Amino acid sequence: EGREVFRKIVNVSSISGTMGNAGQANYASGKSALLGLTKTLAKEWGQFKINVNAVAFGFIETRLTAAKTDENVVEIGGQKVQLGIPEQMRALGPALIPLGRAGTPQEAAGGVFLLCTPWANFITGQVLSITGGQFGGMTS
Repeated sequence: EGREVFRKIVNVSSISGTMGNAGQANYASGKSALLGLTKTLAKEWGQFKINVNAVAFGFIETRLTAAKTDENVVEIGGQKVQLGIPEQMRALGPALIPLGRAGTPQEAAGGVFLLCTPWANFITGQVLSITGGQFGGMTS
């Protein structure tokens, strides 16, 4: 009782939204717009004790960053869509990351968790990069 309670919103973006990435104009535009929304809502909703932040993921091991193969597909509207990154581009990933590897889904979730804790009550309107130190996109 008597404890101040803050509500949390954490938007999920990408370093493509902070730095751009060749070949991803549509994706980078959407993720960049989300960062603008995050900062605007932080200013508007702070008075209601709502923290609004974003995470910008780099290379995280998911089905979207897996190697592009015939097995890595989803079906959308009756059409098969191949997921993943071409192997030659995917192989470059670790060299662009100072920690030398892709992040895990658990490590990505850790950043979101942090922003949802009381330790983040005075953090709002920020973008937490979860990148292993990578500052550019896959194409720098």
